[in-house]
Amino acid sequence: MDIPFLKNGKFSFGKGNSESFVGIDIGLSSVKVVQLRKEEERAILETYGQLRGEGYLKTIDSSAVFSGFLRFIDEDISAMLKDVLLESNVTTKTAVMSIPAHASFVTLVELPKIPRSQWDTVLSFESRRYIPISQNEVFTNWVVIEGEEESKKMKVLFVAVPRDIISKYQRISKLAGLDLRAVEVESFSSVRSLIGTEHAPMAMIYFGFESTTVMVIDEGILRLSHTIDRGQEFFTAALARGLNISMERAEDFKNEIGLSDKIEQREIVSILESLLELLVREIDRVISAYNRENERKIERILLTGGGARMKGLATYVAQIFGVEVSVGNSFRRITYPQFMQPILRDVSPHFAVAVGLALREIDK
Repeated sequence: MDIPFLKNGKFSFGKGNSESFVGIDIGLSSVKVVQLRKEEERAILETYGQLRGEGYLKTIDSSAVFSGFLRFIDEDISAMLKDVLLESNVTTKTAVMSIPAHASFVTLVELPKIPRSQWDTVLSFESRRYIPISQNEVFTNWVVIEGEEESKKMKVLFVAVPRDIISKYQRISKLAGLDLRAVEVESFSSVRSLIGTEHAPMAMIYFGFESTTVMVIDEGILRLSHTIDRGQEFFTAALARGLNISMERAEDFKNEIGLSDKIEQREIVSILESLLELLVREIDRVISAYNRENERKIERILLTGGGARMKGLATYVAQIFGVEVSVGNSFRRITYPQFMQPILRDVSPHFAVAVGLALREIDK
């Protein structure tokens, strides 16, 4: 079965009439859900929630070849889904789920310009050259994102996701009693919730539990996605070992003290800074390479993911790169009661993907 997805940044499974949609972002550390209702041209927040994966993901699937939560058996994952949906008071069954960036392949290539009538034939063939995975093992698609009339070149974004992963999502959603409307690579979901239709070239850094993803967006289009195999679990574990404290306390220190300039907190800061230096060096390599190869340079940086809550991180990154840096607001395009603003602002970095997933069916 062929699943066209990238034309609209998604894998689609069908259409329905429901006006409420739940975005489900599953990770190794936790699962996040956001339910939105479409009301005229607005997206209304109905509910949201987060549940830690600890205690649920116990049994490794002996046949699994994937990492992260995908290596656990379907029954464990679906049990976690059922509980987070129940505890978050999610009422709709119509769901969109995220695919981790590390479980997908995304690449932007420049090709000689060809007539639109030949796109399907030529680009389907070209995808085999740029996607280093057997075509029998993946779902692939592409979208032309650049090619002015006078240009002799065109830029094409190719994306591939293993078929086994798509099948796993379909099994999980069935066990959880969900109507799976689509699955989507998490990078696209983050762009939708945090950036929308902004046109300036910018970088977005997703500080996840297992890994860190650097994305470059220009004209509202994802141009580059690079995943670094070092996430916030590494930072928290280093603090726990260095200070001989629990992981829970280390997580609190990372978020609440972070990169403080207070002398009495220097031990915590020195551990975090030594790790950040290595991570930022890799991020700088990605951003610098993009700036060298493109006329439109990155003008600002958005931080998101749970790790973006580290105190002082935005200031630290701004000093390194010399551009405006801010923590993205995942709920910026959502309508909700004013009294919820402080709460949502605080949890916003955790929910960029889940919000973007729910918006996918509303934001046409």
